[in-house]
Amino acid sequence: MSTAVVKPQVMAVDFQRSGLIERAQPAERDHVLPAVPDLVQARSDFEAAAIWLEATTDNPKTRRAMRKEAERFLLWARHARDKGLSQIGVMDVRAYLAFLADPQPASVWVSPTKHPRQHPDWRPFAGPLGVSSQRYALVQLGSLYSWMVKAGWLKGNPVALVKKPQAAVDPMIQRLLPVEGIALAFEAIAATKSPLKRARDHFMLSLFYMTGLRTFEATASNMGTLRRSASGHLWLMVDGKRNKRREVPISEALFKELQYYRQAMGLPAEILPGESTPLLMAANSKGKRASHSTVLKAMIDIMTRAAELARERRQYELADRLGEATTHWLRHSCFSHLAQATGDLVMVRSLAGHARLDTTSRYLHAEANQMHNQVSEPLKTPAGC
Repeated sequence: MSTAVVKPQVMAVDFQRSGLIERAQPAERDHVLPAVPDLVQARSDFEAAAIWLEATTDNPKTRRAMRKEAERFLLWARHARDKGLSQIGVMDVRAYLAFLADPQPASVWVSPTKHPRQHPDWRPFAGPLGVSSQRYALVQLGSLYSWMVKAGWLKGNPVALVKKPQAAVDPMIQRLLPVEGIALAFEAIAATKSPLKRARDHFMLSLFYMTGLRTFEATASNMGTLRRSASGHLWLMVDGKRNKRREVPISEALFKELQYYRQAMGLPAEILPGESTPLLMAANSKGKRASHSTVLKAMIDIMTRAAELARERRQYELADRLGEATTHWLRHSCFSHLAQATGDLVMVRSLAGHARLDTTSRYLHAEANQMHNQVSEPLKTPAGC
C-alpha cells in the first residue's frame, strides 16, 4: 500500500516483493459479491485495503502503521492459509496471533536488517512481535474488517470474535521524567555550540513539556495559528488524532521563548496573523519545517546528553530514564505533573485531546519515592521484641 494517494491498481504492484506475493490480476475479486451494496468497488482485497487507508486517515504516520499491519495480514492470509479476507475465520485469526509471536519460516518473513521496499531482501518482519504489538495488530485488523463490513465488501468480522492479548503492566515502569530530569535536559541544551540549534532545541523542549503536544501535532503546526483571546490569553490551534481540532493554552513564558526563538532565526518577534512559518523549524535552514524524524532524533540527542550529565553526578536511575526518554515522555510528564498538582483530570483530558477520561486517569500517579514515603510514614506498628 502506498502512503501517497492510492490509485486502484497500486496495491498489488506494491506488494510484489521477493516472491512473497504474486501480482493479483486487476479483474479478479478475492470473494463472491455480498448481498449488501458494495460501496468499495475494488477489484481485489489489496485494492480494498488501499481504499480503506485512503478513506480513513490523512495522517502519514498513522497511515504507515495501518498499512504495515494490513500488508502483513494480507500476505500471511494468501501464502500461509491460501485465503482471501472473506474466507478468514476465527481460528485463522488465532493462528495469525501465534504467527506474530514467531513468524516462521524466518527466511521468508523476517529480516533483522531494514531494507528499502524495493530491495530483494525486504521482509515484512524484523522479528517476533511482543504482546503489545500483537494487540495493536489485532486492533488495526479489526478496524479494517469492520470498515469493509460496513462498506459491503465483507459479510462478517472474525477479528471481533477473538480476544486481544493483554500485556502485563509493570506499575514501576512509567514514561515519566521528574523535574530534575527536565532541568538536566535544558542544561544539556545550554551546552549546544550552534546558536540556532540551541535556540530551536530550547523552545522545542519547552513546547513539548509545557503543552503536552504529540510530535506530529507540533511538527504540523504553524506559528500563525497562535491567537490571543479577548481575555488576553494565548491559544494554539492544533489538529490532533482523527483530525480533531483543539486549542492548546500557551503561557506567557512559553510565548517569550517563542519570540526569542524567532529572533534567533532572523524573524521579527511579533507573529503576523495567518503566518505560515512552521512552529518547529530545521535548525540549519531558516523557515524550513522540521520533519517528524528530525524532531525525534534531536530529542533523543538531548536526552542522551542529559543522561551523561546524570551519570557524571551518580544519578544512575535518572540517567536510565533520560536514556530512554522521547517526546512522548515529555507529553506524559506534562500531564502527570499537572494531574498531581491540580487533581483536575477533566482539565488534563481537554489539554491532552483524549476522547475518554479513563485514558487521562493513567497520568494521575505519584512518583515511586513519593508513594513510598507517603505509605511508610503514617503506617507504623510497635517494634518487635
